Amino acid sequence: MATPSRRAWGWHQLSPEWAARLVAGAAVHRGDLVLDVGAGRGVVTAALLASGARVIAIEAHPERAAHPRRRFGDEVTVVRADAADLRLPRRPFHVVA
Repeated sequence: MATPSRRAWGWHQLSPEWAARLVAGAAVHRGDLVLDVGAGRGVVTAALLASGARVIAIEAHPERAAHPRRRFGDEVTVVRADAADLRLPRRPFHVVA
């Protein structure tokens, strides 16, 4: 079986500058719980952490899910799952993707 292309996974890289703009526009505050859907290499995750948010990084691709685990360690919870299969938090949260 051939490896799916990046396009098949819907994956693209976002620059740190654009990630910071995305997070600023999402009005995330220190202590907010945020789901980073499609976390990939963690560019948005890093911007969310810099804002003081508590982050759950969701990534379906096994190799990409390992990256934020290595990069951020205990600072972030990484969930390897398809977003359609998620059990959502019972408390208020934001989604940034």
